Amino acid sequence: MHNRAGSVRAGALIQAGTVHQVVVSEMTDRRPRQLPPAMRDFIGRDRELAALDALLADAGTGAAVVITAVDGLAGVGKTALAVQWAHRVSDRFPDGVLYADLHGYGLAHQAEPQEVLDGFLRALGVRPEGIPLGECAKTQLFRSLTAEKRLLVLLDNANSAEQVRPLLPGGADCFVLVTSRDRPTGLVAGAGATRLELDVLPPADATRLVSAIVGKERAAAERDALGELTRRCAGLPLALRMAGSRIATRSRSSIEDLLADMGDDDSLLDTLSAVPDERTAVRPVFDWSYRKLTADQARFFRRLGLHPGADIEVHAAAAVAGVPATEARRLLDELAEVHLIEPAGAGRYQFHDLLRAHAAGTARRVDPPEDRERALDALLAWYTHTGCVANRVLYPIYIHWVDPELPPPGTEREFTDADSARAWLVAEHANVHAVIRHAAEAGRFDWVVRLVHTVESFLFHYAYWDETFTVCALGIDAAQRTNNPTSRAVFLTRSGWCRLQVGDWTVAVTELRQALDLARELGDAYLECNARNDLGTAHVRAGCFAEALAYLKPAITLSRGTDRGRQEAFVHCNVSAALVGLNRPEEALHHARESIRLREQAADHEGMIFSRYHLALALQPLHRHEEVVALGERALRVPRELIYEPDLGAVLDAMGTSLLALGDPHRAHACWTHALSIYERFADRRIHDLRARMSADPQIRTALTSPLELGGFSKASKRLGRP
Repeated sequence: MHNRAGSVRAGALIQAGTVHQVVVSEMTDRRPRQLPPAMRDFIGRDRELAALDALLADAGTGAAVVITAVDGLAGVGKTALAVQWAHRVSDRFPDGVLYADLHGYGLAHQAEPQEVLDGFLRALGVRPEGIPLGECAKTQLFRSLTAEKRLLVLLDNANSAEQVRPLLPGGADCFVLVTSRDRPTGLVAGAGATRLELDVLPPADATRLVSAIVGKERAAAERDALGELTRRCAGLPLALRMAGSRIATRSRSSIEDLLADMGDDDSLLDTLSAVPDERTAVRPVFDWSYRKLTADQARFFRRLGLHPGADIEVHAAAAVAGVPATEARRLLDELAEVHLIEPAGAGRYQFHDLLRAHAAGTARRVDPPEDRERALDALLAWYTHTGCVANRVLYPIYIHWVDPELPPPGTEREFTDADSARAWLVAEHANVHAVIRHAAEAGRFDWVVRLVHTVESFLFHYAYWDETFTVCALGIDAAQRTNNPTSRAVFLTRSGWCRLQVGDWTVAVTELRQALDLARELGDAYLECNARNDLGTAHVRAGCFAEALAYLKPAITLSRGTDRGRQEAFVHCNVSAALVGLNRPEEALHHARESIRLREQAADHEGMIFSRYHLALALQPLHRHEEVVALGERALRVPRELIYEPDLGAVLDAMGTSLLALGDPHRAHACWTHALSIYERFADRRIHDLRARMSADPQIRTALTSPLELGGFSKASKRLGRP
């Protein structure tokens, strides 16, 4: 079969030469739209919006990424301007809009570029397992993926050029908008950025903004007082919104009355001119707005300042404040009405970083240390409880090392199924990470251990490698400080196994040996078996088969009767692989079959594919290739949600080898192509080996160029089943 394409085309073109099989791979066509909601009472900034429009009109020459940096003091409205403009022009970017708050100011831990890149790559459709480790590798992949795209990238609250540079896309048709409190000298000089300085609102726009909030009739009736209010707020949008919202909620008081409440502070503009610290500059308005809160609202506001994450959901807010979720939702909405906190969508809220600092500082001044300690304990208990519950829903047959802590009454989160548990962990894992760091810094090491146990399985399964290593390191340290060798061994084993997945063999083996030593000291058969099994895997992958068996053989006895047979099944798989490497296939076959039996006993559908792969490897040296093909066809009939896809890729890989031995290079190539597509999506270490075998084998090269009848194509497609 032949086809030909003309020279003129639009979009993607797929052109087939000789067709022997069609493989439909799961492709994710992602066009992310990550912008936060636009400010509902956005006023003015016509000149700045026009300037951004002009820059966009001049873009698209194909010369370089266009970068615009908006700078100005805190609370001047940089984020509001950037988000407003991005919403206006988002349809000009067909490949999507990426957004990240870099938390360059105010939070204890600013966003690391590699954390942001991880989120961007996932938003663009990269499977978690396909995201490389390390900032440099992630940057290279991000730039490769965006080289032919037209994207808008909004990087909010950056504190340096170094924080921004790794996040610049690769496409010349991309537009990057950066906001920062500092002058972007490094971006202007090093990346050709255009600087746009944002000043306070002029008096007319400041008056319009407050009038829109308090109502036109009231503003017109108290024009002079309104002018004095805008003067005191110095045209700073954050202060103007807070003051206007406070007035709007006090319908029986005049603006003059509220001005009197603000005290005799001089003009905020004078303060801004004299003091470089924005927190000092806006404190008069913050203090005034805080003094207008009810006692319940004020206490709730202070408690929110104790939460270390970037945002907060209703139930977490309820926990740290010690109130039921229904009351927390009401108080959050009341604080949002006066702009002391802002809605962030899906029942979540976030602080402006100056207001977070104000809430935390007020809590330190007003609340006794023991009250703050109790609030933090309640928050840690809530995250531990909720993480434990989600972990049990997602991984019901795993061993769970901690029991759920009792959360404050009325704050419990319920998960109806695995999807809801997964969604919570995806939304909250960064906050859990922040809470773990905060607990470690506060010396709450018992809580660190519990929290790491609740989240490490999720982080591993969803390939948050960098976060896994950081969290496990905190857990290892906390377990040592609290004399908890069991948890230390668990975290060392998890960290070592994860490092093995990303190719860090030396560190992986070091950590796994430490875990093995601890398990022996404890006399814990389960932990010793885990460490031995992972060390055996490491040595099999390194081709050290005798050393692998030395670790694995004792693990068979240690694993019997544990984990419903799952652990023993894994050990038998690895023993089988080591015996195949030592050219002892009959013995390998026995262990592979024992693994299959144990999987069936445990109803472990995910692990069954892994065991079938090892059975196939044991059958091949015995030239029992028809059985290998039958195993592969059975694996293809297993529902996708019940398997770990790289294991399916491995089965297809083995199936292709046996089909080639049976003289069917067309179907062999079909299997290998499918396996390669899985390996590539998961950045699997077996990619290069399979590519080399495909390019080196003369039968495969012949299969690529020889014609194939349609009957053969249909037969191959039917046999391969689902893509």
